[in-house]
Amino acid sequence: MSGQLFSRGVRAAAVAVLALTTTVGAAGTAAATSPEDHPIEVGVDASGIRAPDSHQGGLVSFRVKTADANGRQLQLLRPHDGVSLDRVLHDLADSISSTPSTAATGIRAVRGEAEALGGALVTPQIHEQFTEAISPGTVYLLDFTAFRADPAHPVVKSMQLVGTNGQSANQARFPGGIVIQQDTTEGPRFHTMDVVNAHLSYLVHNDSTEIRDMQLRPVASGTTDAQVQTYLDKAAAGGKPSSPFTGPATGLGAISPGRTALVQSHGLKPGSYVLLCSVPDEKRGLPHAFLGTHKVVELR
Repeated sequence: MSGQLFSRGVRAAAVAVLALTTTVGAAGTAAATSPEDHPIEVGVDASGIRAPDSHQGGLVSFRVKTADANGRQLQLLRPHDGVSLDRVLHDLADSISSTPSTAATGIRAVRGEAEALGGALVTPQIHEQFTEAISPGTVYLLDFTAFRADPAHPVVKSMQLVGTNGQSANQARFPGGIVIQQDTTEGPRFHTMDVVNAHLSYLVHNDSTEIRDMQLRPVASGTTDAQVQTYLDKAAAGGKPSSPFTGPATGLGAISPGRTALVQSHGLKPGSYVLLCSVPDEKRGLPHAFLGTHKVVELR
């Protein structure tokens, strides 16, 4: 069996195991009614969040764009029953604290209070589309860029998901590769398969016990994971090392443990990138990237 066929077989098996819904069958060509063909259009910039007030639940796809020259980050949240959005946002504000102990306490509380449903980091040149299964009910779209700047005045839009569209993971596009977020004996890590193309969609699964995201930042050709870790170690120690990053972050927002999403970047150029997780660790309060959740990839 050729390496290419074996790789495709592994991908098919992983998609079956990490199905977006329980109704997924054998992997195959996406149906014409794939939700990616009719996404929920979301715009986010300094003027606010623009999105429909309601949409069908089930397998849904969000296409996020911005006109903000500095880029923008959108995050989807759903508080658990009996938990107010204000409570979640209060603890989310703690999670972005520069004090590690406060950040650890905050993100630990958020994990117990709400479902992190993904999101997108976008620039005017690169927009993101992410697809996942979300049951009916209210979800909240948060301008996370504005929230970081001023947590006391969050920019939030609610969206009501009404009923289900009857679509299953069979109707999502077959992913070009896989990113799994894992807990290992060495710490939090990314496990990747076939992350080699700038234009394909990727299945991202959070197989860890904590909230994770998947940022994608360009780096100079030849950059290694060891060099990225050295930079992060120096930054954590309070130094001001030369940054290995050559551009702004794009990618997928935070998802809760056990969740899966398909993500695709539109406008991403081939080159060297590093996958990073910026969510703080629940014990030490440092971003998971500082603890080893980073991986350099070459996208053609």
